[in-house]
Formats: sequence, structure tokens, C-alpha cells
Amino acid sequence: MTPPFAPRLSVEQVEEGTELAPKFNEHGLIPCITQHETTGEVLMFAYMNEEALRLTLATGFAHYWSRSRGKLWRKGETSGMRQRVVRTLIDDDQDCVVLRVTLESPTAGGDEASCHVGYRSCFYREIETGDDGAAVLRFLEASKAFDPVAVYGDTPNPTRL
Repeated sequence: MTPPFAPRLSVEQVEEGTELAPKFNEHGLIPCITQHETTGEVLMFAYMNEEALRLTLATGFAHYWSRSRGKLWRKGETSGMRQRVVRTLIDDDQDCVVLRVTLESPTAGGDEASCHVGYRSCFYREIETGDDGAAVLRFLEASKAFDPVAVYGDTPNPTRL
């Protein structure tokens, strides 16, 4: 396990120092953006609690805090599509994490994906504004990388609505 995080003592220590002193919000969470190491594409956004950040640093695999399920989870624990951490970045005031990852599919030659909906990236749609000013969503990915019902079962998550 990683040693304790440093206490936040001064702006200089946090912004210019070498000690990891993450700032978790009032719910004990820190936002995390996950990017593909090779392509740079944003794969997902999630939160980490202290334990998730520690486990990510200790194991080299991405761990997050699920707000909808109220529990810690290792990415890929159900689907097998794990995120191997290549690089971990933290912003200037240490209140946001960026993971640079490679994706590991459970089957040799399988499609790489990070999104529970079945797409490679959770950011599979772009917001466009039509001539009438209305916002519409345009799909960036032509097809899903996997069938989410086959992987997770047919259980809708009402907390997402």
C-alpha cells in the first residue's frame, strides 16, 4: 500500500513541492479524467476516494469510487476490460487526477473499451448546434465495442436517470 498522503500545509508545498497532498472534496472524492495512453482520447470521467487513489497507485490498475453504487470498484472487475495505468498526473492544486492508461481486453484480439454502454470511450457523442440553435448529439463511434447486456446482464440502473 502507498504511504499516507502528505498534509496540505501551504500553497507553495501543494503547487511547487514534491509531496502528494491530494485535495478531496466535501464528499471525500477527487475527480479523475482517464485518457488512452497512445491516442490521448478521453475514455471516461469518474471520481476516486482516498482508497481508490491508493489502490490505483499501488496496483497499477485503475480503481474508482462509484457514486451510484456507493462502492469502490476496479475498472474491469465485471467486464474484464481493465485499465493498466501508464502514467498518473495531478493538477497544480492537487484536486484533479488524470490517468493515462492502456486497455486490456479479456479476450485475445478483443475490442478495447471503457464505457459500460459498450462504446470504446464514454465520450462517444459530440454536441452540435443546428441552424435553429437547438443542441443535438452526434455519435462519434459507429458501433459498440461489446454488447453490454451480454457482459453486465439486462439490469437497468435507475440512479442514472
